[in-house]
Amino acid sequence: MHKVFELLFAARPEDPKTTAMVTKALRTHGSELLDKWVERAPESVDAFLSKRLADLVQCEGQAIQNYLTRESKTQVTHLLSSFDMQGLGVKLKEIAPTLWEVLTAASSTRRPSTEVPETRRDRSLVFTTVCAMMSILRSQKANNFQAVIALFLLGSGASKREIEVFAHAGISLSYKSVMNYLDTLSREGVVQFQAVWRVCMCSLVWDNLNIAFRVESQRLDNKNHFDNGTTATLIPIYNPFTNESRTPRGSLPFSMKPERTYTVPNYPWTAADTLPSPSDAENTEQCLIWQLKSIALEYIPELAHLKPLLESCPEIDQIQLHKTEQFPLSAMHEDESTLEGTITVINKLFEQLKASSADLEDHGLVFANGDLLTDNLVNTVEGARRNSTDPLESMQPLVRRLGIFHAKMAGNRLVVNEHWGKPNATIPGGLCWEHTQLLQRKPISAGRKSKKAAPWKPCHELLQISSAGHVRDAFRIHCGEASFPEWAAKASFGDFVAVAGKVYSSLYTTAAYDDACARNEATRDAAFENSVLYNRDSLLYLLLVSSIKAGDIGRVILVFRIWAVMMRSPKTMPKYADAFFETLNRIKTYDPVLQKFFLHNWLVNITGIINRFKEVDLLQEHQNFWAKIVYNAKGVNRSWSWLGRITVCIFALRDAMKTVHATFKIPDYGTKHTVPDMQNEILRVAEALQKDRIQELWSDRPWKDQVVRVRDLFEEGANYVNTRGAFSRYTAPTTVYSLVPPGSNMEGANDTTALDEENTQEDYEVSQEDLAMDDEEPYEMIDSLVGTAAEMVDDMD
Repeated sequence: MHKVFELLFAARPEDPKTTAMVTKALRTHGSELLDKWVERAPESVDAFLSKRLADLVQCEGQAIQNYLTRESKTQVTHLLSSFDMQGLGVKLKEIAPTLWEVLTAASSTRRPSTEVPETRRDRSLVFTTVCAMMSILRSQKANNFQAVIALFLLGSGASKREIEVFAHAGISLSYKSVMNYLDTLSREGVVQFQAVWRVCMCSLVWDNLNIAFRVESQRLDNKNHFDNGTTATLIPIYNPFTNESRTPRGSLPFSMKPERTYTVPNYPWTAADTLPSPSDAENTEQCLIWQLKSIALEYIPELAHLKPLLESCPEIDQIQLHKTEQFPLSAMHEDESTLEGTITVINKLFEQLKASSADLEDHGLVFANGDLLTDNLVNTVEGARRNSTDPLESMQPLVRRLGIFHAKMAGNRLVVNEHWGKPNATIPGGLCWEHTQLLQRKPISAGRKSKKAAPWKPCHELLQISSAGHVRDAFRIHCGEASFPEWAAKASFGDFVAVAGKVYSSLYTTAAYDDACARNEATRDAAFENSVLYNRDSLLYLLLVSSIKAGDIGRVILVFRIWAVMMRSPKTMPKYADAFFETLNRIKTYDPVLQKFFLHNWLVNITGIINRFKEVDLLQEHQNFWAKIVYNAKGVNRSWSWLGRITVCIFALRDAMKTVHATFKIPDYGTKHTVPDMQNEILRVAEALQKDRIQELWSDRPWKDQVVRVRDLFEEGANYVNTRGAFSRYTAPTTVYSLVPPGSNMEGANDTTALDEENTQEDYEVSQEDLAMDDEEPYEMIDSLVGTAAEMVDDMD
């Protein structure tokens, strides 16, 4: 019988007809013959199929190994950016169809009708993981998948022990290997930002990094202390003329920057330059009216049907939508808070970029972003070295730019401090302290007399809630109906616009305040006057917040022009007033091309999504905070060496987290930062305002003489221009020297800075709560990352 089958299946070149007939019969009836064979001798069929399947799977295993083994020169950065689990699954199914079918059969039941739908797990993702796990058994170099997962685990806060467990299971690399990858990723980051510097124009942002050291056992040479360093980021300059994310080198030559001739910058100015122009005032009013309408439609549920009808805010100078790139530089153990420290920091930043004086001339101007301290220090250094001919020594390439995030926080404190009111006051005045108590919020320190700067996040939320309550009550007063909810539910958009106009002109303008103050003293109402000023000032702050998100730098400038006046009021923020005045007047002296580059790069958009613009200095605050969390070393030298490496790749690790989360369809960072519903709080504020008639002029208000009056900051700030020393530090010296008789009293004779020294609360350290307001940042994972950071630092030399 064996001979019969042997003759039947033997290839016979001399008789092709018979061979073809046998082949055709096998193709037609092969399945039936195999069934018969299995019935008679299943063990022989199984042995054959096992060997056949093993050969096929082994070949496919080799194909998988080859595909998951990268070339030796492949960068870790490229591996992370190109990782695509879905695409990987499709490719593995293509090159290993047999293995894929085996896995499909092994994971399926024999009864398709009872098969559970894939509602919880994607089989393709599971099969891809299995293939990758088998591949690393064939070769340790076939670890593309494991490398990405390992960096994801590290960036997500997995501990050393957890990573080792996943490594033994074949899902991840070992802890030692992933630390080597992290070191490689850091070196690639350095090469990357140096390459970016060589191909396009860039700006820099840096900030001081303060880190507290705590030691278990104190000794003479081992005590609790603070270390000061600096972190920085390189940002390619966006081209507003071509809407490209990068600008060719040399587009902004040094010649565009006016020559510095005085130690302190001076600008020709008139009284008109110190106040918003008539066109600015008109544009600001239109934007404020829109902001008022936006708040009403957003926070008054009865008006929700009109929300789609509201057009966007009038554009003043809109930055086109684009995506900003950022490249963190290595952290430095250099304190920038002194003049010498600032010079050292700037020199070391250019050293990291390998930028010589000749290279800087080829590159062109560099926007230098930072907080108020950074801006002042760079200004001082630039003035002191103005006569130097070397570009690097004279700081000629640097174009200073004040951080908008810190300016926004200062404006917030300006409003809250002025409208804080008297703590524990029993007479209703509608001020911030009363609303804090009304809403049972955590006590904070605020007010003009407070020694400590008010925290930004709770003050920001307080203004949002309180302002919305004021808006609701104001619409109730001016809607003309007894029942505001009924009016709002049936109101047309025309009705809404008409009432909004009445509300704005009656309760949100300086003219309304002046009319209230023009009454005789017996009929004046301090609570109502305070409310009008609060409405005006808080609405201006909220306009800035929305303008930043929208990316309209023109609207931001409008608010800054007003704040530059308001912050001149005694005991407010003269340093920020100086910064606004100096910055806005300095921009006027720039070449028109430089002006547009300056303004349209003052905000960034990391996502490229509408209404996702943010401040440049906020980016650096985020990096600073992550550096503080990752940093947890015991040895100073090793700590800063470690910090210099990890700061370069912090965002790369976070990108790995985002990639894997997206691939496995996991919500980004768990629960994102969301703003809880504020309707109950808004209603409570509105009801309190209605009960006490705060926004209604009430001449016979009980105990009105005990209400603390707030100041009109704009009026008081505008009076600064009439003082003897107004803007003297920014005016060319015109000193006339004369003889003074002996015995004359010279005390205060040349004191032109008395008002400026009434500065309070201008220094504020950004907190985690403040930064968590940015919903693009994963601060929900902080606790899990802290434990991992300590192990990473201890194990990475």
